[in-house]
Amino acid sequence: MTIRRHGAGPGRVLAVMVGALFWGIAPSANAGALRILPVRIEMAAEKQFCSLTIANDDKAPATVQVRGFGWRKDANGIDLLDPDGGPVVNPSILSIPGGSSRLVRCSLPARSGSREESYRLIIDELPMATIAPGTVRTLLRISMPIFRAPSGAAPLLRWSVGKGADGRRTLILFNQGDRHVQVTAIDMTPAGAGGKVTRLDRGFYLLAGGRIDLPLESPDGDAISGVQVETATGPLAASTAVAER
Repeated sequence: MTIRRHGAGPGRVLAVMVGALFWGIAPSANAGALRILPVRIEMAAEKQFCSLTIANDDKAPATVQVRGFGWRKDANGIDLLDPDGGPVVNPSILSIPGGSSRLVRCSLPARSGSREESYRLIIDELPMATIAPGTVRTLLRISMPIFRAPSGAAPLLRWSVGKGADGRRTLILFNQGDRHVQVTAIDMTPAGAGGKVTRLDRGFYLLAGGRIDLPLESPDGDAISGVQVETATGPLAASTAVAER
């Protein structure tokens, strides 16, 4: 995982590319000897507190650090993590004996808007104080999403086709709704009869109020007349198409 720090002081944001990212719908995540339950938390708008369990399935003890961040994404799909806007975690550093587990509690900030709020917990395995000579140990990092949404919140997808900063033809996907969507693929229907549907296989979260710019392979491809998004819960049409420009 690579972290680039932007600025300093209050309000600073980390731009993060997560390598060990567990964003599926499985009930637990296994990363080497560490096991996290659950791998994702969804909360009602009126809730403030949540918790997770970290289990150590190894024989040796493990030390883990848990940090909370506010989470948004830029138009390139890069995670932007705000260390000043995330959940308060207790304990933030914990030792877990082999074959046991620990409970971690989180307190979310007060709500500040009507849309779903998104956060991430970054869980790092810390190096041991002593390690046998010649031993190589891979330290684990897990990124876990937390969502807090009002009742009835739903995504609302719109799309357009334009050009990116590099001049490449780009599909722009907007989520103008108040809830995130977990995208697994995108189907693009060409204008005109007899055209072949093109599938873009790419998995990502599109957060409430967010957008993502997706470069298309063909700079001179057929005009697009419709977009359908495959999600973790089924297909979802981008209901309002903006004419390609």
